[in-house]
Amino acid sequence: MRTIRNRLFDVFFGGGRAAKSLDLWLLAAILVSVSVVVLDSVAAIRSAWFDQLRIAEIAFTVIFSVEYLLRLFCHPRPSRYAFGFFGLVDFVSIVPTWLVFVFPGWDTFAVLRVLRMLRIFRILSLGRFSRAAMMIGNALEATRYKIGAFVIGVVLISVVAGSLMYLVEGPENGFTSIPASTYWAIITMTTVGHGSVIPATVLGQLLTSVLVILGYAVVAIPVGVIASEVLAAKKAREALLAGKETERREFKSSALYSYADPNIPQKVIFEASVLKPVAGFLNARGGFLFIGVDDNATPLGIQPDLDMKSWDTERYVRHLTDRIGEEFGSAAATSTHISIETVKGLEICVVEVDPSPNPVWLLKAEKSSKRKVFYVRISNSTRELHGPELVSYIRKRWD
Repeated sequence: MRTIRNRLFDVFFGGGRAAKSLDLWLLAAILVSVSVVVLDSVAAIRSAWFDQLRIAEIAFTVIFSVEYLLRLFCHPRPSRYAFGFFGLVDFVSIVPTWLVFVFPGWDTFAVLRVLRMLRIFRILSLGRFSRAAMMIGNALEATRYKIGAFVIGVVLISVVAGSLMYLVEGPENGFTSIPASTYWAIITMTTVGHGSVIPATVLGQLLTSVLVILGYAVVAIPVGVIASEVLAAKKAREALLAGKETERREFKSSALYSYADPNIPQKVIFEASVLKPVAGFLNARGGFLFIGVDDNATPLGIQPDLDMKSWDTERYVRHLTDRIGEEFGSAAATSTHISIETVKGLEICVVEVDPSPNPVWLLKAEKSSKRKVFYVRISNSTRELHGPELVSYIRKRWD
């Protein structure tokens, strides 16, 4: 029997209809509450509607505080949520209003709750955009040292250029100090320009020209570095299709359509092609399930699945996400990331599975009954474990 905590977890962290409805209401509340804070900063509106604005702000803060506490209550690992990105954002969004009762003037910082708008990516089920953002984030992390070295170089050039401009132009031409001249160098390199400060000497104008030319590199170099990393990541993803099935890679021709026998029920095909390998990856070290690819790593595409159900790719991804969540629970579903990739002109579905924090079982349908089956990915196959072997594996994997 499902507990209240499990049901609340599905609502607050799941991907079902109730979770999406809740997030839409919260999104509306966030928009209105941020509008209240913004309007409260306008003197004329604040003086005319002071009491109403303050009551509204306190009401929204109470709502968000209750939401935050319920998320802490139902999450299987409260600290993981509390110290995660959205947990910290949720906390920051409610603290300022409570602090205003102790430290007047802090209420302006309540506008920080606009950061919670980032939840819109989950609310609208834009999985592909979330994955794209994750790819860019990974690229930034991979290039952090290169970008860091570049930023340090830009700072050093700005300080040197500012010092030279201070010596060449001097206070009489508007370069009153080295910090002011460095500020001028920075905005010149970023091609923003400083209309009130113009170099008057030939040497100063020459140095300005050099800085403007370098400014194009300031924009181009980091963009090029990040773009090359994103491209490398994409090529590495495509390279996953090269070769045979491994412990972390499995190919399935389809999720619903049977190339061998059209009479095989879709439920049976889906269980064997999607649920079984996903369960194996969840219980092992994670991996990639490629749907629309045959055993020889030849792309077939998912068009037969789409034509069979008259679906578009968005509904296809949503169906896979919902079924995985229904079968293994929301906690396990959050460990899967589904996207549509184009390979050789064909659309294939990529299900990236992270290791599950808890064991998962697949409720397998048999002739006259159903039984729970524990699958694990071993070598290049998904195996069922039972008896002492199952107990030993679970202890080794999760204890």
